[in-house]
Amino acid sequence: MITVREIDPADPVLFDQWYDALRAGVVAGRSAALLGTRETFRVSLRDPSPLKTRLAIVALDDDQVVGAMLFEYRLQDNLDSVDVEIDVPPAFRRRGIGTALWQWAATRAAQLGRTIFQTELGVPSTPWPGSVFAERLGFTVEHVEDHLVVPLPYDSARLASLRESAGKFEGYTLTSWAGACPPEYQQAYADLHTAMDNDVPTGGMTRETVPWTVERLMASEERVDRSYLALVTMAHTDAGEPAGYTLIYVPRDDPDNVQQDDTLVLLDHRGHNLGTHLKLANLDLLADHRVAQSYLHTWTALSNTAMQKVNARFGFTTVEQNQELELTRPRLRPAARGLIVDPDDRILLVRFEFADGPLWATPGGGLEGSESLLEGLQRELTEEVGLSLVEDPPHIWHQEVVAEGHATGYDGVINDYFLIRTEHFEVAGTLTAAELAAEQVHGHRWWTLAELQSHEGRFAPRNLPHLVADLLHTGPPTIPLSLDL
Repeated sequence: MITVREIDPADPVLFDQWYDALRAGVVAGRSAALLGTRETFRVSLRDPSPLKTRLAIVALDDDQVVGAMLFEYRLQDNLDSVDVEIDVPPAFRRRGIGTALWQWAATRAAQLGRTIFQTELGVPSTPWPGSVFAERLGFTVEHVEDHLVVPLPYDSARLASLRESAGKFEGYTLTSWAGACPPEYQQAYADLHTAMDNDVPTGGMTRETVPWTVERLMASEERVDRSYLALVTMAHTDAGEPAGYTLIYVPRDDPDNVQQDDTLVLLDHRGHNLGTHLKLANLDLLADHRVAQSYLHTWTALSNTAMQKVNARFGFTTVEQNQELELTRPRLRPAARGLIVDPDDRILLVRFEFADGPLWATPGGGLEGSESLLEGLQRELTEEVGLSLVEDPPHIWHQEVVAEGHATGYDGVINDYFLIRTEHFEVAGTLTAAELAAEQVHGHRWWTLAELQSHEGRFAPRNLPHLVADLLHTGPPTIPLSLDL
């Protein structure tokens, strides 16, 4: 059986297994896949930014990690969205592991009140397994970039030719540095970052840009410096006004790869080959600081024809497409529910009373605050029926219902069901009858399978008798079974 859970990144064994699974999924079938190093992830996960939460999620088959997910969301902006990276090593694919990780992400996002999912895919060819999986979930491609690579050390003859063709450099001054921005340039550099965020093509992706301040710049540089050496060249006019910049990241523990990040020339300063001069100066800086890396990577939007031409002159070749995808989902209330079964295979259900009549359902209810599914399940069972969990129960069903009337203020519900085998007990929850009635709960009953199958009333899920019969016959599914209404 596959179980999905968040790991503590300080756990050295589970962290290494998570990273190994993530990396195996990322690099499979790709000749130039780029992923942060183990130490880069270790640093960022153990010492998170105050601006972003990053969670490492594993899919486990017994004690073996068979899938990995990075689940991220920002804390001060873009408060409707989450970023998900789901990776399954090729040896474990086509077993529903990616689906199980996605179910976890859907429930956690619903708990956070976030409805926009975003992800990126490196796509070297079509059809591509990640693309097929994302399309099946409902994602659409909103932005496409070329992922380009040039060998290092840089070809000296090409550099000489570029310097000659770039022409005279007049009216501007270039300033380069390695590491943190010098104090005298911080405001100008922060302003250029803001301009870059507003200028960079993003296609149809939902993005909220936030102006960079000097404080934000310094905090960002401090975090980046733990894993990367930043190489920056900035252009100023002779009058001292900022005109553009370019940025390269040299990983501190990646022996193979360097990343060409931003290159920006402000609109009023374009047409002077400033982008070429900036890149040439920063490549000189790279030559001074490169250790032994063999490849320089960059990414350029298909629509950015000017930068595509610059990259071609610099010898970059396309190795794959980088696709940015997005999915907007309804606002759903997450809930945890228990299918409680005694030794005689009797099922404990509670009775809800609604205006259109009674409905029998499993005990459980909506998650509160930052509760995990199991924490919410334990609280609900204690309140409704007086049952304590003695071990983690198997996750058997995942139900998503988009319809009015299921949860006030929501577009529907997500119900995650867990199988709880227990001795027969007398129901005695901590909530009073009046408190239960306020939640439309008006009683409970133990049912045999035959009684379920012969009952002519309503159940939730609607096909509960069939689901119970199948579960009792075959046992828990390998991954949670996806249910509709």
